[in-house]
Amino acid sequence: MSKTLDETRYDAPVTLRVLVSPAAGRLRFLPPRRFEGGVELVEEGQPVFRLVRGKDEIVVRAPVGGRVSAVLGLEGEPVAPGHAVLVIEPAAEGR
Repeated sequence: MSKTLDETRYDAPVTLRVLVSPAAGRLRFLPPRRFEGGVELVEEGQPVFRLVRGKDEIVVRAPVGGRVSAVLGLEGEPVAPGHAVLVIEPAAEGR
């Protein structure tokens, strides 16, 4: 049964971490390490994407562990500094 608007909790904080491109380059996603229930889970410090800049590359790591809730970039897409790329919903404490 679906919840009515009155039954939905709005006081529970939702904290999302948006990972942005630190520099210009071509976006390359790294393969997922873990799936659970059809969602990708990442660990704090896990490399999640890289930016290719000619012969150089920058590896971007997850700042927190949790669930990847959105991918906002396309493989091979050129991105500028500050371009939103990935959204992580941090794992609840004690999981």
